[in-house]
Amino acid sequence: MNNRHDHANRKKAVALSAAGLVLVAGATVTSLAAWTDTEWVFGGADGAQSVGTSSFEVEQNVTNDTTDPSLWVNRETAPGGQIDFSAEASSLTPGDTVYAFVRLRTEAKSDAGELTLNAAVPGDKSSIALFDALTYQAAVVPDSASCNETGLATPTQSLVAAGKGLTTGSGTATFKLDADGATLGAAGEKTVCFALTLPATHASGDALQGLSATPIWNFTASSL
Repeated sequence: MNNRHDHANRKKAVALSAAGLVLVAGATVTSLAAWTDTEWVFGGADGAQSVGTSSFEVEQNVTNDTTDPSLWVNRETAPGGQIDFSAEASSLTPGDTVYAFVRLRTEAKSDAGELTLNAAVPGDKSSIALFDALTYQAAVVPDSASCNETGLATPTQSLVAAGKGLTTGSGTATFKLDADGATLGAAGEKTVCFALTLPATHASGDALQGLSATPIWNFTASSL
């Protein structure tokens, strides 16, 4: 009796031991760590090692000089560069018109741009009576030599029609500057001509005599 009982117990023990081996083996397999890896990337641009920004800058030149690069500057605060209406502009009489120009271009490596001429504002110590009496015309002309009555009669592009008050801007009449203008020479420039007039209608009376005014214009430029 005892031998059979002991034999049965041994069988049971063996069976449980085998089951235990299976359980242990299963636990060992599921506890193995997975393989891991890491991949990195960085942002570049067509082979360059980084991304970056473009540049946009407009320059002006108020002279006829085509040889001195130092005359091309950017003036981003009022009153800016002085355009020369000639000596006659200091002693206007009713019916007189005087002319002045500014040459514009983009800097080297600059994006192209679109420019809008804004209404003039009176400079310091300006006579508002004279400022309000003056009229003007503005247009893009082929070059500075074309900034005269003939050139404004057939401009490259009209910006402000003749006879408009100084508080009139070009509105939707914009003009474009090529990219990288400083490297294009004359082909990269645009010349804007201004005609300033004291209308003949002010001939009678002396209310405007002996006065002075400084009209200040600016161009708003957006990159393209």
